[in-house]
Amino acid sequence: MADSEIDRNETEPTVVRTTSSTALFFIIGGLCAFGVLSIVFGDFTLRGLAAAGIPLAVGTLVFVFYRYPRVELHRRQIVLVNPLQTVTIPWNLVDGFETHFGLSVRTHAKKFASWPLAGKGKKWEKDEHGIRRLVENPTPAVDTVLERYSALSDEELANPGGQRIVETRWNIGIIAVGLLAIAWALIGFAALPS
Repeated sequence: MADSEIDRNETEPTVVRTTSSTALFFIIGGLCAFGVLSIVFGDFTLRGLAAAGIPLAVGTLVFVFYRYPRVELHRRQIVLVNPLQTVTIPWNLVDGFETHFGLSVRTHAKKFASWPLAGKGKKWEKDEHGIRRLVENPTPAVDTVLERYSALSDEELANPGGQRIVETRWNIGIIAVGLLAIAWALIGFAALPS
């Protein structure tokens, strides 16, 4: 599991992300925090506070695009949390998965892509006869989702009365935070001496 961050808990949903996105967030976030503190302590003026928005925007955008997105495996549904939208799909409405470019969930009506679980692509591998072939390069995070789906019980797939539907909602809070960070960075660029 070197390439996935999987948080398993019996009462909460299983949260799946790639380890590389988490590592990227903490490394870039730490550097951006250091940059913000350096600017604020070095130039505690309006111009300095405006300029602090530049590294703050970088850290915020790395959070929005790499740390916030995740896949949640609930008892009765899978939730794809992407930067712009969150899609909740009951397990019984899942027709299958595509893993060519990353994890995509197929339903009868539409296909929904998962932002955080991008595919690794293909790799060359020798078969039992020594012939090199191009095969899928699986990721442990995607494998976790596929294993969870294959292990579903009849109770988890049940939909009494057909009341469960695919729900899509915009992530207004995260979008607003990203736009505010970008606006602050633009003010910071404008405040820099030319």
